[in-house]
Amino acid sequence: MESIIPIIDSNVNFTPLVFYRDFLKKLANFYRENPSEEIAFRLFGNGDDDIYNSSYRIDPIALPLLLSILEQLSKFHKNPLRLFLNNNHATSSALEFLYRANFFKTAGDRDYYNQYGNSIISYKEEYLGSFKGKEIRKDHLIRSYRKDDYSNIDFQIYDDILLRDQINSLTSYYVQDHFRELLYDNPNTVDYQNTYIDILSELITNGVMHSGSTTYAMMFVDKFRTKFAISDNGIGLKKSLEAKITFPFYYKKDDFKNSISHKKTDFSSYYVENLLDIFEALYYSSLKEREGILDLMLNVVINSNGYFRLHTENCQIIISNRFKYISKLHEIRQRILNLHNINEISNMEQSDFKNSISQYKKLIMEVFENMFNTAIDYYTEETKFSSIRFFNVKFKGVHIEVEIPNT
Repeated sequence: MESIIPIIDSNVNFTPLVFYRDFLKKLANFYRENPSEEIAFRLFGNGDDDIYNSSYRIDPIALPLLLSILEQLSKFHKNPLRLFLNNNHATSSALEFLYRANFFKTAGDRDYYNQYGNSIISYKEEYLGSFKGKEIRKDHLIRSYRKDDYSNIDFQIYDDILLRDQINSLTSYYVQDHFRELLYDNPNTVDYQNTYIDILSELITNGVMHSGSTTYAMMFVDKFRTKFAISDNGIGLKKSLEAKITFPFYYKKDDFKNSISHKKTDFSSYYVENLLDIFEALYYSSLKEREGILDLMLNVVINSNGYFRLHTENCQIIISNRFKYISKLHEIRQRILNLHNINEISNMEQSDFKNSISQYKKLIMEVFENMFNTAIDYYTEETKFSSIRFFNVKFKGVHIEVEIPNT
């Protein structure tokens, strides 16, 4: 016997927040109440019922999240998940958008998956037709990145730096092809498009190297904003750092967690641990010579006046230019990057280089401590005002969402 879980509820926009807060809760309730049943999904909540009082919307940047959880569940069940479709007055616009954005091709097309194994979903293709003919921009497509896309690269290379450079070189080509035109369309991203391409390539490279699963991404531009999301449903921030055998001289395992003296809170220690995992990853990123997740956050917030959201397990942080200490963090990070660049070009005396890095490390650690304690102190369940969110249902991996206004 199978139970059918609705994905997009009528008259509710399926946003990333709805995904984390409501949809994951539906899944948790199902597995708690029906441990031995197969799960199946209905894409539209009311199906063919009440079609003239129903409407369905999905935020494009929720699609990488949806694909990530469907992939996780299909692996758990060792079979494609059944997805029931409806094509009617209420559902046709949303269904057509998903079709043209390659949702079904990415998740369930047999020919597309013949070299990767089973599809994520199974569905009846006859529902995908008789649309209104509303075209979408050719760049508004879901993108997926997996090891199989890099068939010419030997992933058994012992030299991690060489492997990363090889993957990143190809990833950068993909990312430019997929996103450059969209970045060019926004005055707040056009001047930094090369930086965004470099950082996105680095993040996707990390997913391909370490996650053991697919990294999904989507970028979407409308008249108000540019939005993009990356969802990597692999091992996550904590295990990714734990898996590293060696670290550079300027970082020791759990540096941030061991150094911070945060106040006692009423939060569950599990929630606080998730938040610490996020800050640990950002802190490590702040010291590195390569631009990564912290640099994406700073470019979005400082240079593009946007919003940056990072989720792992049960916790999400939301950063904007209203967040205290963000300018100071950006200033110190730029000094660290410059120092790495000078060392690479001029081959500094290593004692001078290490001393300078150590000084900046102390400064940036203090900023991160202040940011962490401020986030805890000003936490509220009102999501419009809090810079952190805690969710009852965990979602493994690393998930990033960005929104940048067009004016």
